[in-house]
Formats: sequence, C-alpha cells, structure tokens
Amino acid sequence: MVDLLALAHERGCEAELATVLADDLQAHRLPDMAALRQRFAPDPATLPQVVVHLTPLIAYEALLGSSLGEAA
Repeated sequence: MVDLLALAHERGCEAELATVLADDLQAHRLPDMAALRQRFAPDPATLPQVVVHLTPLIAYEALLGSSLGEAA
C-alpha cells in the first residue's frame, strides 16, 4: 500500500494508477509493483541533462583566508 501511494505521489499518476488498480481488482490480481514502476517511470528522453561543474578544493581554502590559521 505504501509503495502504491508513493508511486502515485512521486509520478503524479493518481488517476491512471487508480484505473490500473481497479482493473487488477476486477481480475482478482494483486498489483505487480515492478510492472507499475516501469509503466509509470519517466521517459528518459524527457529528462533534463544536468551538468555539474565541481570547484577545485583549493578554492575553498582561499575563501577561508586567514581565519583558517586562527582556528588551529
């Protein structure tokens, strides 16, 4: 039950999921969570490409400046 609620919330598919679950109930089947996750998974082609540029660690040392020596 928790998996179903989480799936509906995370994927925003409450109405369509309810229809699938009603069909399962009518056919006297338990929901197949693996199949439901796959069915309601986002399309990889529609996911945004995210590029993360990491800052070199030495830049953080420069931000700390002289306060680093005072803390020691």
